[in-house]
Amino acid sequence: MNTGSPVPPTRRAVLAGGFAAGLAGALPARAQSEGRWTLRVADGGRQRPIHPLIYGSNEIGTMDGGAPSAELDRAAGVTARRLGGNLMTTYNWVNNAANSGKDYHQANGSFLLDVLGLPKSEWSRPALLIETMHETSLAMGAQSLVTVPLAGYVAADFDGPVGPEESAPSPRFVPVRWEGGRSASDPIDPTVADIPQCLARLVERFGGADSERGIPAYALDNEPGLWAETHPRVVTSKPTIRALLEKSLTAARAIKRIDPAARVFGPVSWGASEMANFHDAPDWDHYRAHGSFLAAYLDAFRRASEQDGIRLLDALDVHWYPYSRKGDLFRTEDPALAQALLDAPRSLTEPGFREDSWVTEALPEGGEPGLPLLPSLEAIAAENFPGTQIAVTEFNYGGAGQVASGLALADVLGRFGRHDIVFASHWGSLDGRLGDAYRLYRDKDATGRRFGDRSLDVAITGSPGLVAYAATAADWPGVHVVVINKSDQPARLDIGFDTPRALAATIGFDGSLPGVTAIDGGAQAIDGGWRLALPARAARRYAFR
Repeated sequence: MNTGSPVPPTRRAVLAGGFAAGLAGALPARAQSEGRWTLRVADGGRQRPIHPLIYGSNEIGTMDGGAPSAELDRAAGVTARRLGGNLMTTYNWVNNAANSGKDYHQANGSFLLDVLGLPKSEWSRPALLIETMHETSLAMGAQSLVTVPLAGYVAADFDGPVGPEESAPSPRFVPVRWEGGRSASDPIDPTVADIPQCLARLVERFGGADSERGIPAYALDNEPGLWAETHPRVVTSKPTIRALLEKSLTAARAIKRIDPAARVFGPVSWGASEMANFHDAPDWDHYRAHGSFLAAYLDAFRRASEQDGIRLLDALDVHWYPYSRKGDLFRTEDPALAQALLDAPRSLTEPGFREDSWVTEALPEGGEPGLPLLPSLEAIAAENFPGTQIAVTEFNYGGAGQVASGLALADVLGRFGRHDIVFASHWGSLDGRLGDAYRLYRDKDATGRRFGDRSLDVAITGSPGLVAYAATAADWPGVHVVVINKSDQPARLDIGFDTPRALAATIGFDGSLPGVTAIDGGAQAIDGGWRLALPARAARRYAFR
């Protein structure tokens, strides 16, 4: 990455290699006096719904080299799972092959089948990958988001690397078809990837999106602004906005025709440059008057939806990875980058915060899109296609081995809960401290409750080193408060409520604990509330009755 330039890095590879060896614990605390904060929870004020599907992950099997992601998802209590990533752009549902693109030798192969551990005797079963992933989601009570291909071609075989002279169209690929389509009971034509037929077969097997076992949502491919870089054997020149819009609208109409209750997510933009101008698209000047690619995309879907009399886009879908000029934050285990990780979530919601990366040049403060990101996305959606919700279907805030990553991820989940985020799915296995971040919200405590589903306003007096999120529930009068001490000094926190409350339970994690654990002590009743003590680099969830 050229940290001195606003030119963004390309999408990171996800197949080659697993995690480096994890480094345990947080940075050692410096010898300092404790920090002091005051927190006020407006438990008598307004309540905003927290969408249950923000605690999601991506199905990546054993790509990270450890336990299967589904096993870790179940342990973390995820509520949503996405089948996506670069490989799904070229996944052929007829034979279950995919092309890896730049991630691994431009090869056609069984990559997705391998990482999910699917037996070779079943590889020829159409849509095996999708059906297996969705059955796994259903078994753990999670909802699925399935990616469907738009780039034009998918893998025809399992025969390894594809040379430049074999770029599509060629016998190494089969074309994707969205218009027309055979019924679920018709014979499958192996010379084409008939996506409407695939959807019809999924509906026949699982029911529609509004049924108990149906697939609730489909994403319109993955990071299309980067196709020419990630999949040069399939997309041989930079894609245009016009072509993407045409393909996207055709696909959305087909999805809604076959499964009217299914939600459609798009454009699944990779990051700042794609959100702004579709990664400097060849026809950007034609759409520049909209202000951004996202605005143009939403406006096109709004007009088409009004014409068709049906909403064709339900969620504005983006990916968001933090960056720093100090080093690569993606799955990092470097303790020297701990503070950069801990600061990174602030770009999501905090006006005035300027992260130290190229992103601030691509997304100016107050721009559309701009920083902070989530309010900017909400404003773009409200202006260009009211009623469209926001999905963040890939994000990563460090590796599983250091506490700072877990604290940053817990902070991100809290921020998602305070905005109109309808779906969020972490990229990378929820091992170690990353799983702890999810369990901080999803584990039941001594009250038998998880973090609530209605967000409450919280006012904090003190430095940004401490953040807090509060929630209640429709069927519970109590309040949960998540407090994250990101500073490298112990914290003393005085917390008050509109209504007097008793402390009923505490769980949390830090460098001295092996995971999310029930915690006794560290709390003292004071006039009007409670005084709480947190170690440096620690997260707690308090239940108050």
